[in-house]
Amino acid sequence: MFEIILMSKKPITLVLNGAKVNLSKTDKKLLKLDEPKTLNFDYYFTNYSSNVFHVKLDFVDGEYTSQSEKVQVIKVKDNLYFAMFLQENECFLPKKCKKIVKNEQIFNFYQNGLVEIETESAVLFSEFYDFEIVNAEVMMLNNNYIALKLFGKFDEEMSIILNAQFVEIIQFQSCVIENTETGFKVLTNLYDIAGHGLVEVFEIDEDIKKVDEYSVFMNNAPRREFNPKVLPIYFLQCIKARDFVEAKKCLSQTLNAKAKVEHLSQFFGDFIKIVPFDNKFCLVYVDGFNRYFAKQFSFEIENNKIKNIL
Repeated sequence: MFEIILMSKKPITLVLNGAKVNLSKTDKKLLKLDEPKTLNFDYYFTNYSSNVFHVKLDFVDGEYTSQSEKVQVIKVKDNLYFAMFLQENECFLPKKCKKIVKNEQIFNFYQNGLVEIETESAVLFSEFYDFEIVNAEVMMLNNNYIALKLFGKFDEEMSIILNAQFVEIIQFQSCVIENTETGFKVLTNLYDIAGHGLVEVFEIDEDIKKVDEYSVFMNNAPRREFNPKVLPIYFLQCIKARDFVEAKKCLSQTLNAKAKVEHLSQFFGDFIKIVPFDNKFCLVYVDGFNRYFAKQFSFEIENNKIKNIL
């Protein structure tokens, strides 16, 4: 028996073998299979004049996987998977919303997520992004690197860093970018319970490299007023923000004395997502082959402190 938990970042209607299923962050669907087989899904955004999209889940070398960027397949254990549909942009209008001219280069931004850079004689860059653009800015960085800042209609932000050859190097879910003497730094609001922001510092030479990262509080202090039931999420969000000082405050006196910063860092590792599931918390990781997998953790709480982690 194989089980696949289907979920989506935006409300979508999923069509499988003629049956329709509604998915969202809160509406999930459990799919049970007696034996592994290839799964073909069609889906469209619910309550929206949407295009229809297609994704496929393959069973290869004993594991479910997908070649599509629109779905993230996460292995929890041998017979249990999450399939998270990632597409967010519901707008398909090819309407130009911003034109910027810099250094004799024309930057065109379209509502459907298309970004183009051109001169009078050549197209230098053309790429679609899963982002509804309502406004944009262009920021010049060291060594002719470029930051394309995209702004969405619900205060979403996205930045794309291009090198001097107009090759995309990295993306951020933030437009708060500041030039430094040797490169730039980015502040990303993590929108977690405590109110963390993550500062990443980069140097630009022939290549770009991250040289530092640290967490800050967007409102200068952590927000600690929350239901004790979400203490494990608060703790894990602090770990993800690399704020081990605040994370240790969630632990019992005994566990706090045992858990050094290096122990917490090594124990949880570099996870990219927290997914509550079956009274546990699945931390999602990505391996060197760009495959996603999860580790399950549970927490014992006593007197509003974590006394044990299993």
